[in-house]
Amino acid sequence: MNKSLRRGIGVGMACLGLTLAGLPAVRAAEVPELAVTGLVGPVEAGASPCFWLTAFNASDAAVDWTFPPRVVCRLSWGAASLEVLADQVGASPGTRLQIAPGTFARAQYRLTWPERLTGPVRMEFTGLPVAGLALEAQPALAKAGPTKPASSTWERLLRDAEPSQAGTTFTPARFFKEHFFPYDPFYFIAGTESPNAKFQISFRYRLLNEEGWLASRAPALTGLHLAYTQTSLWDWNAESKPFYDSSYKPEVLYALEQVLGGRAQDWFQLDLQGGLQHESNGRAGAESRSLNIAYLRPRLVLGRRDSLQLTLLPRLWTYVGGLDDNPNLDDYRGYGDLRVVLGWQRGLQVSALGRLGDDADHGSLQLDVTYPMMRLLKGSFSLYLHAQYFTGYGESLLGYRERSDIFRVGMSLYR
Repeated sequence: MNKSLRRGIGVGMACLGLTLAGLPAVRAAEVPELAVTGLVGPVEAGASPCFWLTAFNASDAAVDWTFPPRVVCRLSWGAASLEVLADQVGASPGTRLQIAPGTFARAQYRLTWPERLTGPVRMEFTGLPVAGLALEAQPALAKAGPTKPASSTWERLLRDAEPSQAGTTFTPARFFKEHFFPYDPFYFIAGTESPNAKFQISFRYRLLNEEGWLASRAPALTGLHLAYTQTSLWDWNAESKPFYDSSYKPEVLYALEQVLGGRAQDWFQLDLQGGLQHESNGRAGAESRSLNIAYLRPRLVLGRRDSLQLTLLPRLWTYVGGLDDNPNLDDYRGYGDLRVVLGWQRGLQVSALGRLGDDADHGSLQLDVTYPMMRLLKGSFSLYLHAQYFTGYGESLLGYRERSDIFRVGMSLYR
């Protein structure tokens, strides 16, 4: 099979996968009966009261249900009103549940009550078929302690720039939680052979706000992300300890999660992802390396969350544009790779990432073993012990035609 035919097949498979990724997941037709409980008595201004959203299945068949990660609460007093957001707590937001006939499930939510809102207040739940509540808000009790400094001009601008979050306070922690997510493994490891150290940083950023105007009208668009991964090799043995090479990989992607399965009682989950990725080493002249790919990566997880799991992540791609900086790169990278992960979400995991190369004789294999330090010293560290062995071609973009065999150990933030 010649290269042109192989590339044609790769393009066709990528296009088919991206088309499938755009299809919406099937939802259950049944909807449980909803009720709000637990929010009684006077509410203190500026406090963070909680309430329960209960979903009761009164039908004679099981019902699939997902509690919203946020509930929009409209507070009305007199002729005025405002909206505040209640965030789900104590669970994994977005988890699909199956409610058996005659049973119920519930989720807890916490909201921040406006500091200056007191007196009789009517509370309604936007978008949910539940009855509103009549509440009495009392002034905040005086608390001993240092006076809180006035907000800076920058903080006030950020707060005032969020009309969709009226009644809430902007915080960097909240912003990162809602938009930044782990992507590829994030680690720092080192060995005795050159290049000794290797580190990788990786994250993805969701473009849309879930509660925003566009996401509310086109929920499928919340799958759009930007992502960035950087892999660097650091040669400690060389004079002046230079960086041997780095690969910079920005990309735009669309992720469709829980296409099939993914509920707590399911033993499998299928996700789909497709995107466009640029990769280069940021150099000029003879050492310049760069490429662009369009890819499809399904993700299949076998096994329940609290048990042993096997995860398969095959990725197929086609090259977009020329390979002038590295004309025979496809002989070493090929048109696909496969990552296999076996282990427990909160325990030991073994991962293998393999590539065959275009002619099946220039491949590579990377083995990673990780163990959570959260299980040691009573959870004192939020890190993973990490050991990695690489054998084959193309550990770096600069030396993609060079073979290497190297073992390194270190730490990872996520895996």
